[in-house]
Amino acid sequence: MAILGALLKRFDFFLSGLALGLFTSRVLVEILPGPVSTVVALLALAASIIVALTLTALARKRGLDTSPLLVLYLYVVWPRIHPLLALGVGFVAVLSFLWLHVRWSSSVTGDVLLFAISLALYLHTLAPTILPADSGEFQFVSYVLGIAHPPGYALYTLLAKLFTLVPLGDVAYRVNLFSAVTGALTLVVLNRAVRRVTGSTSAGWTAAAGLAVASTFWAQSTTANIRSLTALFTALQLSALIAYAQSKNASYLMGFALAFGLGITHHTSLVPLALPYVAFLLASDAGLLREPRLFVRSLLVFLLSLLVLLYLPLRSLMGAPFDPQPIRGLSGFLGHVLALGFRGDMFYFTEPAVLLSRVKVLLNILAFEFGPAWLLLAAWGAVSIFLHRSRLLLLIGGVFLVNAVLAVTYRAPQTVEYLMPAYVALAFVAGYGGWFLIDYLRSHQVGMQVVAALWLATASWLPALTFLRNYPSFVHLHQDRSVRQYAEQLLAQVPQGARILANWHYATPLWYLQYVEGVRPEVEVVYVYPEGAEPMAQTWLRRIEDSAGQLPTIVTNRYPEFDTTPYAFRPFAGALLVQTAPVYEVPAGVQPLDALFDGRIRFAGYELGGKTLSPADSLTVRLYWQPAVQLERDHSFFVHLVDETGAVLGQGDATHPAARYEVGRVLLDEYRIPLLPTIKPGRYRLIAGTYITLADGGWRRLTSEDGRDAVLLAEVEVVPLDAASMTLAEMHCPFAGGYTLVGVDYDRTVAGQLRLYLHWRADVLPTLGQRVMVFAAEQAVTATHLPIVPAGRYFTTAHDLPADATGLAVEVQTTADEKPTAVLGPWKINAGRRVRLSEAPADARYIPLGGEMVLVKAEFPEESRTGSPLSATLTFVGARAITHDYSVSVSLTGQASAWATQHDGTPALGAIPTLKWIRGAMFRDEHRLPMPPQAQGLGVLRLTVYDAFTVQPLPVLDERLAQMGQGTQIELGSIELR
Repeated sequence: MAILGALLKRFDFFLSGLALGLFTSRVLVEILPGPVSTVVALLALAASIIVALTLTALARKRGLDTSPLLVLYLYVVWPRIHPLLALGVGFVAVLSFLWLHVRWSSSVTGDVLLFAISLALYLHTLAPTILPADSGEFQFVSYVLGIAHPPGYALYTLLAKLFTLVPLGDVAYRVNLFSAVTGALTLVVLNRAVRRVTGSTSAGWTAAAGLAVASTFWAQSTTANIRSLTALFTALQLSALIAYAQSKNASYLMGFALAFGLGITHHTSLVPLALPYVAFLLASDAGLLREPRLFVRSLLVFLLSLLVLLYLPLRSLMGAPFDPQPIRGLSGFLGHVLALGFRGDMFYFTEPAVLLSRVKVLLNILAFEFGPAWLLLAAWGAVSIFLHRSRLLLLIGGVFLVNAVLAVTYRAPQTVEYLMPAYVALAFVAGYGGWFLIDYLRSHQVGMQVVAALWLATASWLPALTFLRNYPSFVHLHQDRSVRQYAEQLLAQVPQGARILANWHYATPLWYLQYVEGVRPEVEVVYVYPEGAEPMAQTWLRRIEDSAGQLPTIVTNRYPEFDTTPYAFRPFAGALLVQTAPVYEVPAGVQPLDALFDGRIRFAGYELGGKTLSPADSLTVRLYWQPAVQLERDHSFFVHLVDETGAVLGQGDATHPAARYEVGRVLLDEYRIPLLPTIKPGRYRLIAGTYITLADGGWRRLTSEDGRDAVLLAEVEVVPLDAASMTLAEMHCPFAGGYTLVGVDYDRTVAGQLRLYLHWRADVLPTLGQRVMVFAAEQAVTATHLPIVPAGRYFTTAHDLPADATGLAVEVQTTADEKPTAVLGPWKINAGRRVRLSEAPADARYIPLGGEMVLVKAEFPEESRTGSPLSATLTFVGARAITHDYSVSVSLTGQASAWATQHDGTPALGAIPTLKWIRGAMFRDEHRLPMPPQAQGLGVLRLTVYDAFTVQPLPVLDERLAQMGQGTQIELGSIELR
């Protein structure tokens, strides 16, 4: 063994160089599009090995240890092409090599570099302009120096005002920039705190990297919000306390007093953190209470910091441009600063069963933010601190525990944001956990520096993985201007002197345009808010009744109760125009039509949201029609997307009690036609018509004067996707024909059938027609032609198989001769002709909902007891970064609708609104349905996901379910009540 060890040590440069050469040649060959000839592969191999051996030989002469490069053999021997594994192995090898040989000249250099890198990331993904809800409020309140909703955020308003003076972008962008700077500063402070405890720059960077790319921290660092400043004050307070405990320098204690005072003037949620702060101070310096002078000086600094709160009453007395609830008197001041209006939400979830569910939500949130592996590293760090620095655990663990308890028991749909102090604490212990093992290895084992470097690099790969998952979503959000477009379009089109009744989501961007950019200041924007126990639908109806008879009224929300009013609600610039009188003319700008069906109904015009779409998008069509004669029965209307054979690929239908409508009145229907994720790229026709239901249950279409039963509206082009559809099982299996299989999903929702979804990418523009064959137990069961799409584009195919199909495999053949194309393996050598797939789980689900999310699991009991609450848990995966607020409705209905129960709400017990979802994020959503006393027998469990503002349901993008009447409401299964 000694001889072998000596030989390895003597020739380590050769082994390392060979690993580098083989790895480099393989990666170079595999990133080339399409198949690669043997000559090219051999040339790449030879050149890479020669260059790599030269480099490692030079490194050996300089005394550099190249052994970390040996980890590259992990991918060299990997049997399949796996880009993510190649990236990870390369990352670990390079970072561990640098860690062994590169040292910062000073800690300041590392801090500056960390700030620059993180700020560059946040600027690159910064929200470009106006944002909705609270963010929109902060963007204009800071500009006009107004007063925000309780607790007022005086310090945030003043600091953000300074950023509005920066000559970059619009004012909204500048306030977003404030958050980017705040987020970057938080990482620097966290890095310094971890480094102060561990003495390790690497540990500090590891902690900062994990926090930097956590979904919510990243989001808060790119949007106008108060949470990023909360995180900064948490980091400052922790850093100051740790510094004081180590040095007993009074300036650090006064620095903590200042940071704590300013922090609670910013947001009172930081007040309870005084519990772990005091415990840590007393444990670290028991004699502190015997030093009254130091205590008094710190208290004086703390009290002086509270003076910033005087901004609120003083600015209110000055007549701030935006001050919805003027502050008058001490009680008004305290009520605003302490946000007493929200005190009923504190410790709301304390019932044991609900509290347990909220703890599960907390774990779901943490896994979403950091990933399971990072949480294990944090757990290891917590154990290490407990064993060796128990007093420090009072501080870091205490902050996490206090903040987590407050967040999970608080009733508000922003739990992911309220946990910001806990995220800072969690990142701290993860950084400590990474350092502790490194310190042990370096101090107890001679020559273990390489192992320590590899461990550090592997720990650093965890945030890199999170970065790769989150980055596409934040790039998408960086390009999203939908809120500005909505607000600008609405204000531009409203009539003179109109009133807009708006929810909070859209009220603030409308106010921003009025206060900051001076757009339509004469339009009255009224925020409709909850008023006591009155249902929101009734509140909206009351506001509409107060307004509609006086001046033009537009509403941003819609409720089913609106249909029982005498008003008509016409789609208007993304909102609804309240009409109190019939309209007899088509609005200007509408594409005209003149198609008369059966002499009864005239199609007068239409509007089309866009003529170019991708799979899983929705096509928005507005159809204007009018009765030509007095109608005597109900009529139904349809808009279909059809291919050249007339097959329907997307549809929207509406039925009207048309006999109510007078002759000549113009009516408007809006359709959202969802495109299936499996629709092939190409051009399709959009047609519209009307039909009646017959007594025997059938139907008959009305015909136009030229004998047609539909009118052509337009041609629509479907283009391939720029990114792969969301998949639970990512793959990378390239075929020689130019297609790569990038993902596989299964669905067993339809009884007796297994649906297989295959997700593809075109690596080159195919020159020959090809098809995919699916085999089960070596028998071909389906065949589907693959579309010809440009290189770098994606598409999905669906294959319906017998429910008991096993031993699945995929083969790609050329259509002309039915010959299989080779599967490309390492170095793109021929690795056979079929790709073996994993077995489909017995409870597999994959139901895309409106291109926004995918239902992947539904858990509920087959039997339940009458009178006991029923729990049903759904698991969703975000298909993209979602910019709409959706509610989830779960209902259980007895036979013949004899009884029913339902639960609607924001996902994850209200803790994780869909506005916080990004691509790939997985969330468990539990619903507890109260069971009526008369409920018994068999009940059907159903699911609907709908827009919280318009009540528009997300379409189910599965044509099988749509044909079964489940186009918007999924039947999850049956439950027997006993």
